[in-house]
Amino acid sequence: MKKLTAIALILILTAFALTASAEIYPLTAKVVEVNYDDDTVTVETFTGFLFSFEGCEDWTEGDCASLIMDDNGTEKIFDDEIIMAQYGAWMLIDWAE
Repeated sequence: MKKLTAIALILILTAFALTASAEIYPLTAKVVEVNYDDDTVTVETFTGFLFSFEGCEDWTEGDCASLIMDDNGTEKIFDDEIIMAQYGAWMLIDWAE
């Protein structure tokens, strides 16, 4: 009986995993704030959305961040999460202008 329950659970979890539609996508953003007290970096996308990640290290305002994002299986960008942030380049153009 325990084996049947375990097999059923594995099948249900596999079916759920196959139907989940989480997408991973790249995103470029500009660093707008580096908070050394909280060890957080805040970035702004070209559409004006703000995201934060931990690890100030060598980040400075104006840096370009290359991000790998997870959409959490939704169409809304508000719940997207940064999976990885990497230094992209120094910004030559101010997006706000």
